[in-house]
Amino acid sequence: MDMNRLTKLIIASCLLTLLPFTQAQSASWYQVEVLIFANEDPAALDDEFWPTGLTIPAQPNAVPLAASSKSQQAYRKIPGSSLLFTAERKRIAKYDGFRVLFHGGWTQPVTSKRNARPVHIKAGQILDNGQYELEGYITIDKGRFLHFRPNLFHSRQLTRQERNILLSFEQQNTSTDESTSTSPTSAFEVPDFLTIQMDQGRRMRSKEVHYLDHPLMGILVLMLPLKQSSPP
Repeated sequence: MDMNRLTKLIIASCLLTLLPFTQAQSASWYQVEVLIFANEDPAALDDEFWPTGLTIPAQPNAVPLAASSKSQQAYRKIPGSSLLFTAERKRIAKYDGFRVLFHGGWTQPVTSKRNARPVHIKAGQILDNGQYELEGYITIDKGRFLHFRPNLFHSRQLTRQERNILLSFEQQNTSTDESTSTSPTSAFEVPDFLTIQMDQGRRMRSKEVHYLDHPLMGILVLMLPLKQSSPP
């Protein structure tokens, strides 16, 4: 199944699932749910040139998610039984080439962009190079609108087939460049590990499912307003 068809199925099922929440009250606290999955189809690597040498930046003000709690507290995970994307997670797991990297939710106060704190995400396996399959930050802030700002890095160890795809793509583009230039090009070295970045922020509405797309990964997001019951 291709990425576009899977996306349509996921969004359609989410819209049906979330109808009971349309009457939620507005508040400065939100329940955030995020489902992140990887597209591991080798053919997806042929879509574009992938930069190498990406590093995950340190954000000193980032906060890790704490263990779940019955009371509403800032940046605490919500229990798995309260997650709403469970059916979507199961649906994704049925298709070859797609794999869930992270599925979780938490509660947090949402402030202005200046005062917003990034949530530090680490998920998936630890690869041979010491990196998590998924690591980075999710920042949510609110001015006139809600803004969801991911800065996530997905790392994967390349198979021989994937390395050959990258090499072929680079060689084709190098040949095209050399036909219009007299300057020599350096040989392309295929890495053992590929790290890609997803940092496309988006303005969102609460109580609606949003989907962020990337050739190698996808993100489902839902933010539900809550009554404030405890200070940040």
